[in-house]
Amino acid sequence: MARSFGPIDDMDAWRQEALDEIGDRVVVCSISGGKDSTAMALLLKEVGIPFVSVHLDTGWEHHATDRYVREYLPTVLGHIDIVKRQKGGMIDLVKQQAGFPGGNQRFCTRELKIIPMRNYLRDFEDEPINTVGIRSGESRRRAEMSVWDWSDTMKCAVWRPIKAFTEKDVYQMHKRHSVDMNPLYAAGCSRVGCWPCVYARKSEIKLLSEVDPDRIDLLRELEHQVSKMRDKRNDNKGRKTSSPPTWFAHKMAYWSIDEVVAWAHSEMGSGTWRKAFDQTDPALDVKARISQLQPELFTAAPHEQGCMRWGLCETVAPEEEDRQS
Repeated sequence: MARSFGPIDDMDAWRQEALDEIGDRVVVCSISGGKDSTAMALLLKEVGIPFVSVHLDTGWEHHATDRYVREYLPTVLGHIDIVKRQKGGMIDLVKQQAGFPGGNQRFCTRELKIIPMRNYLRDFEDEPINTVGIRSGESRRRAEMSVWDWSDTMKCAVWRPIKAFTEKDVYQMHKRHSVDMNPLYAAGCSRVGCWPCVYARKSEIKLLSEVDPDRIDLLRELEHQVSKMRDKRNDNKGRKTSSPPTWFAHKMAYWSIDEVVAWAHSEMGSGTWRKAFDQTDPALDVKARISQLQPELFTAAPHEQGCMRWGLCETVAPEEEDRQS
């Protein structure tokens, strides 16, 4: 009787079909430390498809993710190559730019993930296959992606072997191999990766402030340092700083980390947003009035998903992205 799992009716036939497509190319699995990429690697390991694992270290992950990728997962998957940006991680990048990534300047994905990954893939003697843990159930946009594709940016084929998996399948794959998931999930995180992402949701910011106040302190100090660097740079150019550099920004509203944390702990108003906004205290400034109402401010539209759409880290929940489509 054929082995089956989730959407795969015959795992031996699935393996052979994949090997026919792979040929003599090297399969490179992008391991983010999240549940989907781990489940993807476990699937390939189970069916006996050789692969190389790589993790992109941005220098901005939670220490639990660092330990999970560097210490725990290698005991399950084997060696994992750790790839970093040559000129330093997130903090170094922010200081070099004298500004933060965000909707107006999304340089973090390019500098910390795409370029290092592209350089890593180019070091292979023959064209490799970039293998990512993207699932159709994550969003309508991902459902439209094909299992096999070509990336002009990475200059190689892209394979999405668990595209048909459900979230339940991902959990079951971990259970099937007695593999623990990243402990951040148990702490209440809906995704792991940059800690925090500039596109974090309200609940994620609230959780961050509660479980890791040291990261809030770091962001506050980083905003202060970058603000001084920006002022000095603009003074040298004979310009004034038009807006304060902050980690979180919504369109043209730049909120300090303390303002964002206060907003994350606020409750949403009732009725339609516009009606509710009109009912807030006009004596308050706009930020304070918005902070009483807005359910989400910093989540990205699908076309602005950055590393999320590359499959190099975890994605937003399906209902969240579909609501933004």
